[in-house]
Amino acid sequence: MLQSRGTTNGGEILTAHHHLRRTMRHGDRNIQSVGEFITELRNTCQDGLVWFRGQTDVAWPLLPNIARPIEGYPEGLMNQELPAIKRFKQNADAFLARVPRDDWEWIFLMQHHRGLTRLLDWTESPLVALYFALGNHNTETDAVVWCLDPMELNKKSGHRRKFDRDILAFGIDTVLDDYLPDKVGDDKGAELHPVAAIGPRNSTRMIAQSGTFTIMHRQRMAVEEVPNHDHVWRLVIPAAQKANVRGELRLLGFNEFLLFPELETLAMHTREMFQ
Repeated sequence: MLQSRGTTNGGEILTAHHHLRRTMRHGDRNIQSVGEFITELRNTCQDGLVWFRGQTDVAWPLLPNIARPIEGYPEGLMNQELPAIKRFKQNADAFLARVPRDDWEWIFLMQHHRGLTRLLDWTESPLVALYFALGNHNTETDAVVWCLDPMELNKKSGHRRKFDRDILAFGIDTVLDDYLPDKVGDDKGAELHPVAAIGPRNSTRMIAQSGTFTIMHRQRMAVEEVPNHDHVWRLVIPAAQKANVRGELRLLGFNEFLLFPELETLAMHTREMFQ
């Protein structure tokens, strides 16, 4: 179910969940095969720029890891961002060939290694998102590929661009500086909606995954919760069809090494080839 930012009961959560589904740009589309997935991409994604995110459980909201509830912290660890960055910086130098030049580079490095950040990973490749949606073998929950119109999301935060498809970029567009940790930690500033932005693809993994991002501000708000919800929609893979679609992706050559081109995954992929 969709998680709210405050205390509520199950009925209120369920009502909010159904309202969200009704107000998305498109209704949920169930996917039984890769072929159906491509058909629904044609039906829903041909107008403008679209980004994708695969999640193994359709009920999970679009929240970055720092905002996800954990035991003892139902609102996540939002107030621990600056301490987490300081600790990461304290110990990272010994492992770095090049020290990050600014706060954004530190945040991207933390995101790359699964640290606490307000970034949420997206991809420009729908098949990459589909692969991640099918990332576990749980046959009890439906999986989902979320679709996002990043330009529409940014318009809702007042970021209208002069040119079509001119997306915000970290380190280039200074309006994003309002999302830097020290600015977000200043309670005197305005609370802003999540926005979509591109960053430097400075690793083979980022290139392979065609990675992009959304970033949350001070307010704990999932991307799909930004009013009026018409910037997102969902392609749902029913639990019973996960194995079938995963097998079709494998036939198309999608594997872990393709998306994580590193020695460890290369060794695993080579081993699988001979099994």
